[in-house]
Amino acid sequence: MPSLAVSAGLPTEADATELSRTLVEERLAAGTRIVPGTSHYRWEGTVHERRYWTVHAFTTAANLAAIYDLVEAISDDDLPGVTYNEIDASDEYLDWIDAQTV
Repeated sequence: MPSLAVSAGLPTEADATELSRTLVEERLAAGTRIVPGTSHYRWEGTVHERRYWTVHAFTTAANLAAIYDLVEAISDDDLPGVTYNEIDASDEYLDWIDAQTV
């Protein structure tokens, strides 16, 4: 099963913290990082600027659908931004992700 780095942008620090903690507590991710930043995006024909907190979660492909569902439940965005990339890392790191997730 491929290991993934999943990134989800949340509009409040509290939402990002809730997502981060829940992902690890429910074993949907082995670990997470929260990074604050400013986002610029086009939505409904207008360019917006907004502060976002990005949660980076380290998980397996098997958990991706559950992570999407959790982000949608927490975020108040019309279209929550969730992206992922397959991780190319040491065998030990990939084994850790497998061991810590369901």
